[in-house]
Amino acid sequence: MVPALRQRGLTLIELMIGLGICAVLMSLAVPSFASYLQRQRLKAAAQGLELDLREARYESARRGAALNLVFMPGPDWCYAIASTPECDCHLQQPCRIKTVRAQDLRGVHLSDTHATRFDPASGNVDQPGTIAVWQAPGGEKVRVSVSPLGRPFACMTEGNLPPLPTC
Repeated sequence: MVPALRQRGLTLIELMIGLGICAVLMSLAVPSFASYLQRQRLKAAAQGLELDLREARYESARRGAALNLVFMPGPDWCYAIASTPECDCHLQQPCRIKTVRAQDLRGVHLSDTHATRFDPASGNVDQPGTIAVWQAPGGEKVRVSVSPLGRPFACMTEGNLPPLPTC
């Protein structure tokens, strides 16, 4: 008598059931992951502006000339560190030192902007206070401000996004 061969592997039905379960689990995880990405972009926008303000303050003192932070609000927003307050961050101009655009941080909305100027002698800004407010589609808001001594800081006005403190 010939011994029966033992079959190994999965049947097509077992494989399809496994794939179906994986698809359901993935569909539950995708919205959560999209929200996580938006929150990370919001944090990156705020921390990036904070670092750009620090760089502008330092560069102003190094050059011995005033530098400006110029904003262009709207759906296609941008901001630039520039040598003149009229510098357009949408156009390639010699007055621009650094530019950040909306396409770099998709889904993050820039609102409540305030152009500012760094004095090269003191490192202070012309008007301390709120420089910009960033908002994510989930409702979280981050405010980037400059202290009277010219030091930038970011804090959460709505929501919670560690390591940013609450305002």
